[in-house]
Formats: sequence, structure tokens, C-alpha cells
Amino acid sequence: MELRVLKYFITIANEQNISRAAQIIHITQPTLSRQIIELEDELGVQLFERNRQNRKFILTDEGVRFYNYAVQITELSEKTVEEFKSNSSQISGKIYIGAGETKSLTSLAQAFKKIRETHPKIEISLFSGDASIICERLDRGLCDFAVFIGFKNVEKYNHLTLPQKDRWGLLTRKDNPLAKYKSIKKENLLEHYEPLFVSAQASRHRELLKWFGGSMEKYNITGTYNLIYNAGVFARENIASCISLEGLTDISFESPLCFIPLEPAIYSEVYLAWKKDRELSKAAKVLLEEIKKVWQ
Repeated sequence: MELRVLKYFITIANEQNISRAAQIIHITQPTLSRQIIELEDELGVQLFERNRQNRKFILTDEGVRFYNYAVQITELSEKTVEEFKSNSSQISGKIYIGAGETKSLTSLAQAFKKIRETHPKIEISLFSGDASIICERLDRGLCDFAVFIGFKNVEKYNHLTLPQKDRWGLLTRKDNPLAKYKSIKKENLLEHYEPLFVSAQASRHRELLKWFGGSMEKYNITGTYNLIYNAGVFARENIASCISLEGLTDISFESPLCFIPLEPAIYSEVYLAWKKDRELSKAAKVLLEEIKKVWQ
């Protein structure tokens, strides 16, 4: 199985059309078709459903599974090449960072800005997701660093604790009856039986679960989310308020939303983590040293 064939497969999956994929890759359509048929024979599965009427190539269930692996393999290949391109006189290459949503990312951005002054060829590649996705990418070597919020298993990695903590609160509309409170108690949510969107990881957050009284069953949980931006759309549409971290959503004068902290206050530690058994690239080491200057 060759890397270029994986890239061919990914291109067809993205375009859903073999003619357009052949044009992008700059090979003939018959050649591309033959490569994919040989790939399917090698794997022993059908990767695409071919629709002769609209000429669409749609991934089968096996194709979806293989697509996820193919993307990870090609990303890791590109990351490896980038790391070995750097030299001692001019450090370059990409730093791969997986991060949950946190306003504390500002301090990491400031550190990156600083190292770009002396190493302008260093680039950064950001991937956003919840802790489980970021953890998997870090373990697979697809990320140099991970930014975790309130992560229980951080001890298995090398890590730094950020000076700032993230505060939990209620993201709701300014015309919601709950917006009159300066802080939100669990009794307020129960009294109004407020529809709530909660983070998919909230049930595993010890301090947050304790704030809810040990269980969320008696609350009006309407949905879950892993990234707050889309959940904020539901809040703006007055469908549900969101239990969220502070500083992740627009609550300016023009916005219909506001953020109200929980009472008693709940905070989450924020960590920068990297694998213990893996040598960092030169570019990643430069960023880490700059971060240590600021955070420690």
C-alpha cells in the first residue's frame, strides 16, 4: 500500500467524483480507477458505492473506516517530513497542536508570536476537539502538544499547568429570566427548569458534577456538545442555555447572549501536554522553551 494511493483515495472521497479527482491529481481517469480497484482488492473490501447515473463515488461503511486511517497516515507522513526539513542554522517546520476550547490558548498564541520574531519559518497547525479526540491524536503522534481542560489523565504525559484557570458558567440569552442573576446557583436552574446544553465531558468533570449535586438527572438536559460554537447557535435561538467555559462566545453589546458564572464558582485547570517517550522536533522545542519562560 503506497502513500500516493492513499492520497488518491482521499481525493476521490472528498470530491465524490473520479473525473474531478483525476484532474486534481493530474493523472488519467482510467489510471486512477485501476489504482482504487487494486486498493480494494488488497484490502478485500469495497470502499466506494459507484452511482452510474450521477457518477458519484460514495464511501461505504468500510470506506469511512479506511478514510479515517488514511487521513491519519498521510498527516503523520507530512508531519514527519516537516520535522526533518529543519536545520541548525534556520529552524523551520510545523508545530502540531490539538486543543480543546479555552481562552487560555491566548498565552500559547503569544509565545508562538514571540518565537516567530527569530524563527519566521516556523508554522503552526491547530486542531480543535474534545479531550478524547485530542488525546487520541497525541497518542498516535499526530500532535506535538495537546491543550487539555480539566483532564484527569494528564499525569501520563509530560505537562505544564497554565497559570490561568477556566471558569464555568451559564451561556444564555440576555432576555432569559435567568439573565437577571449575577451568578447562577443550581436552585435557579431547577426553579426555572431551564433547558440545558452541557459539554459531553461534563458528566466526567468531578467538580462540575459535584456542583450539580452528584447527578444531572433532575435537570432539564436538552442536549450535549463537544465544541461551544455550534451549541451557542441553539442558545441564540432560545432553544437551550449552555453550561460553558467563560470567554469562548461573543457576549458583546451587539450579541443577544450573556455569560453568568456559576455559584459556588467552578474552575478547571488547563494543561499543555506532550508525550513522554517521543522526541520533540526542533520547532516544538523552541515553542516549549518560550512557553516555560512565561508560565513557570
